[in-house]
Amino acid sequence: MKKENFLRQFPKDLEYLASKLYNYYEIAQDYEIISFTEEFYTPNFWKKLGKKFGGVNIVCDGVFEDSDRRQIAFVPDSFIDGIDGHNNFGFENNESDFENFGINRNELQFPNKLLKISIDSRFREYSHKDFLGSLMGLNIKRELMGDLILENEGRKISGYIPVSEKIADYIISELKQIGKASCEIEIIDTKNKNILPQYKYDNKLITVPSKRLDSIVSTITNLSRTKVIEPIEKGKVLVDYVEEKDKSRMLEIGSLITIRGFGKYKLFLDKGETKKGKERILVKKYI
Repeated sequence: MKKENFLRQFPKDLEYLASKLYNYYEIAQDYEIISFTEEFYTPNFWKKLGKKFGGVNIVCDGVFEDSDRRQIAFVPDSFIDGIDGHNNFGFENNESDFENFGINRNELQFPNKLLKISIDSRFREYSHKDFLGSLMGLNIKRELMGDLILENEGRKISGYIPVSEKIADYIISELKQIGKASCEIEIIDTKNKNILPQYKYDNKLITVPSKRLDSIVSTITNLSRTKVIEPIEKGKVLVDYVEEKDKSRMLEIGSLITIRGFGKYKLFLDKGETKKGKERILVKKYI
């Protein structure tokens, strides 16, 4: 795919990131080397790449299981052993994927560090906004950081966030507090992904006529389909981190829906149909 055609798939405000992504691909293709992104890309990017792009294999890693923001590796075929046609090359975050698909794990050391940022939480509550606000107050671009997971640990609350390797030392040196609370920072070993923090969800089983956006949003928010049209058209609903103003768009399992004022949800699993032909879907709300 030519670069101009690739860029057309993305809104104007994302062209810069899309252009950088394509440049990483060209490096892998032209020089037959593994090319890693420094940036963590949201699902609207890595879903478009699929398992293979322009003859180059795609592996994504966001450190956490089921992460939204992921660094991307473009891997030429010459680095993959024992794959028949490479059709089963996976791009999930499971440690076993590297072994299952014959990849030398040492060749895929993604350029990131997992930081644990801890503060005393006895005197007030802290949220994602507090942690991200303090980090971005260091003039760090959001795309150089992955997903943030908060864990309550007794008297402390800790924020776990993977960051681009090139800014890890800067954060450790310069980040002194979250809000007004002093913080401690350490680098966490990510080799054993089973001990890493995981997302927390509220599960909800919904029944909808179809996977149309307005139908899904209406059921999640308990608002009528008429009432959800306005927020959709005003860009208050995002699908895979991108504003979606087409109320009739059909969604897929795995889609991430952010509804301003209501939270973020993932269409997780098809649960079959009712006797009347309606679809039953397991939806997970991020908490």
